[in-house]
Amino acid sequence: MTIDRDLQWEAQRLLATEVAATGATDGSVVTMDVRTGQVLALATAPTFNPDDRAGVSVDAMGNKAISEAYEPGSVNKVITAAAALQAGVVTPGSVITVPPTYQVGAHTVHDAEQHGLEHLTFAGVLAKSSNIGTVQVAQRVGPQGIYDMLRAFGFGDYTGLGLPGESRGVIPTPDTWSGSSIATIPIGQGISANALQVASVYATVANGGVRVAPSIVRGTRDGTGRLTSAAAPAKRRVISADVAAQLRTMLEGVISDQGTAPLAAIPGYRVAGKTGTAQRVVMGRYDGSYPSSFVGFAPAKAPKVAIATLVVNDPVWKVKANVVAREVLQAYFALQGAPGVSAPSYE
Repeated sequence: MTIDRDLQWEAQRLLATEVAATGATDGSVVTMDVRTGQVLALATAPTFNPDDRAGVSVDAMGNKAISEAYEPGSVNKVITAAAALQAGVVTPGSVITVPPTYQVGAHTVHDAEQHGLEHLTFAGVLAKSSNIGTVQVAQRVGPQGIYDMLRAFGFGDYTGLGLPGESRGVIPTPDTWSGSSIATIPIGQGISANALQVASVYATVANGGVRVAPSIVRGTRDGTGRLTSAAAPAKRRVISADVAAQLRTMLEGVISDQGTAPLAAIPGYRVAGKTGTAQRVVMGRYDGSYPSSFVGFAPAKAPKVAIATLVVNDPVWKVKANVVAREVLQAYFALQGAPGVSAPSYE
């Protein structure tokens, strides 16, 4: 397998600790090599002992990082940004006038925090995670352009990992969009994806715009011990290298003290990423819980690894997701022997 057992152990430990501490229902961590698509860690919590399955529910046996689709919320804004930059309707420095609220049909768009009239660059819109600014830019792209980019990044399709029980998620086609869909889908509402799909989006941006299908099987051994490597994963260009570079710089702004995820910063390393909070849908209805996530990669200038953390049913988790992601990234760099990062303790 492609799993790094030390990184898997550390991701599992960190996630389980934080899920228990916050009282969240469950969580997932996905860590990928952005160049090869190999999954280095795939942790979920709570989990179970497969050698002792007495009393364990069928639901608990699933791997929610791939089996449970959720509304990604603001982590989806990187796809909207990619569509806008690729179409040339904005640049990172384009100034967007952001009013206190914004009307789209019968739907009123709000930002997470109340504010007066603001003038933000498009990079600032992403850093501050402005719903209003994102929707305004999405309108310039149009429904078909947004949909095509969602599909190009792999939403609505299987990742290629090959594990059983994977959900493809749901991406409505433009002909089914309502008058308010252009105000919800670009900010990650009204669609669904699993945590691995979201991690793959950010790995694609980190990899210069080329999507490498996720993989978890490194190869197979026959009875004599001879190793046969798995087939090379599928690759395809999703966005241009220039657009990917612009997005990487913009996503670094999210980690700054002016963005939404300063707690994901690692001293001495350039980290890029995005926070997201949405509402959980169960049987077609919002159940009152909040799936919150952080997805990012590092080092931002020459990315090696992408990580997605997700937890549901805990509205304060967004801060914790940042911290878990940071600690798993630190564990990765420490295990690689990188300077200035403390190695994890296995006591």
